[in-house]
Amino acid sequence: MQDDSVRTYQTRLPLDPQTDQTLHAFAQLFAHIEHSLFKDISTGKDPHELKAPYLEKFQITARQFNACRISLEGKIDSIKELRKGHIAELKEHIKVLEKKISKIKKPFLLHQKKRRLHLLKKRLEKLIRQDKAGDISLCFGSKKLFNAQFNLDANGYKTHEEWLIHWRHARNSEIFFLGSKDESSGNQSLTATVKPDGTLTLRIRLPNALIPQFGKYLIIPQV
Repeated sequence: MQDDSVRTYQTRLPLDPQTDQTLHAFAQLFAHIEHSLFKDISTGKDPHELKAPYLEKFQITARQFNACRISLEGKIDSIKELRKGHIAELKEHIKVLEKKISKIKKPFLLHQKKRRLHLLKKRLEKLIRQDKAGDISLCFGSKKLFNAQFNLDANGYKTHEEWLIHWRHARNSEIFFLGSKDESSGNQSLTATVKPDGTLTLRIRLPNALIPQFGKYLIIPQV
């Protein structure tokens, strides 16, 4: 019987300073491209038509652009699905609250519940309006971390500068490598070679923009 299950593996790599610097530069560039792409898509531009100008502007490979596009599209699709779930939850919450309100006799409690109902209906209207228009609100680095700046002490930060460092790191800490079954080792951007001792050696194809500083490939042994 064929096994079609999808497996996800995770590991933490002990990186030397040079490797860490290289990956950080790659992640910063990837994030900058993703943010720019989201801005362009939000104005109605077709991401496929942006490919050629992006390759030239950011000095990346076609596969790296596709990886960035697919990563971004995944985030957008996730937000759309979550929004549909929130709409359904709000509708049910409103239905329950309206039923409770019909039985409340105390004026003060009735006022509070009606106020709550009004806020929920406003929130529902906004979500439905955004859903119909296809509007997407995407906070890179997470909305929770973004809001942490407004209550630094409660979130473990001594200063706004400390929060800002963490915020920038969160926004620039992800790289997605897109593979294909017709490519060598299944991925021309990231390949893994098994060594005699059972460890892996990773070879990462760097964007052309980073080649003058770091070379064409980043090699990470002993994985």
